[in-house]
Amino acid sequence: MSSALTDITPIAGKTYEGFTARPMTGSFGALISGVHVADAIDNDELFSQLRAAWIDYQALFFRDQELTPAQHLALGKRFGEVQTEGYAPSLDEHPGVWVQEYPDMYQGPVSDINWHADSSFRENPTRGSLLYALDVPVAAGDTVWADAYAAYEALSDSWKSFIDPLTAIHDVATKGLHNMLDTMGGGVIAMRAALPPTEQPVVATHPESGRKMLFVSELMTREIVGMTDRESRAVLDFLFAHQTRPEFQCRWHWEPNSLVLWDNYATIHRGIFDFGMTHRLMHRVSFHDGWRPSA
Repeated sequence: MSSALTDITPIAGKTYEGFTARPMTGSFGALISGVHVADAIDNDELFSQLRAAWIDYQALFFRDQELTPAQHLALGKRFGEVQTEGYAPSLDEHPGVWVQEYPDMYQGPVSDINWHADSSFRENPTRGSLLYALDVPVAAGDTVWADAYAAYEALSDSWKSFIDPLTAIHDVATKGLHNMLDTMGGGVIAMRAALPPTEQPVVATHPESGRKMLFVSELMTREIVGMTDRESRAVLDFLFAHQTRPEFQCRWHWEPNSLVLWDNYATIHRGIFDFGMTHRLMHRVSFHDGWRPSA
């Protein structure tokens, strides 16, 4: 008997010039070995191969990478325009290298407890990110990604036809408004003025791969345009549950000097907050390319 699941062909490993990619799941993600990513800053051929692997696998995972803040920033600039403003502070000497340090960040608007694509509430969402681990818990604090291509492709033809023309409102405060009010007070008003809700397609076409992907998330997607609240909630609740099914997920356990590069268009992600008050220090560089999501 054929179904969307039995029709799936697991992704295969590939050997690129200068490194090897081993699939992390049957859907997406690859563990990259045999390369020091900082070498790609000044090596056009190596960078081209890394970028190709990123498009192929959507998320690249690295171990044992020695990466200074200056190198981290320079690598991000090769992928796109580095974002200097975000929800975390930047290093003073390297604007754009965001510092994600816990337990300090529990005092601010922590928002990665729900699944999301970064900055989908902006007209031009984040293209991708490079997240680097400096000091992490031994057995907690993982991050999980989910495949937006596979989530769309596994839907029935009836569901695809239904959601293909829909649009939805993405809002920075969809889930976190009360927490933001508690921590930011009147600053929320200024933030909402600077980052108003944005209408995005429910199904977008990736600008490079040409594949369709589900472009909604529990944290950022507030409502579907043209539906009643009850109708919108029913559709979104189904899509949120569907897009995070185990077969679409890839979970990563951090170690010091681990690095992940992910495609923020073709994946959603969330942090696992099971480390309490244990110290967790990460550096992150995010970048964008000016793309406006479209069907």
